[in-house]
Amino acid sequence: MKALVGALAVLVALSPAAADAQTSKSMRSEHAAKRTECLKQARLQRFERRFAARTRFMKQCMARS
Repeated sequence: MKALVGALAVLVALSPAAADAQTSKSMRSEHAAKRTECLKQARLQRFERRFAARTRFMKQCMARS
């Protein structure tokens, strides 16, 4: 009986953790896709050696929804 209760406790404890892992994975993939799109746009702008302007553009692009 103790083993059953212990197994049930572990199962209940891991359920939210698995859901959180799945959520963060999808958020990371969305972030990566958005970053890729912003990098493509930054290349079209041809910032070259103007790193501050490129960084500012990337921050603004990532902030857009």
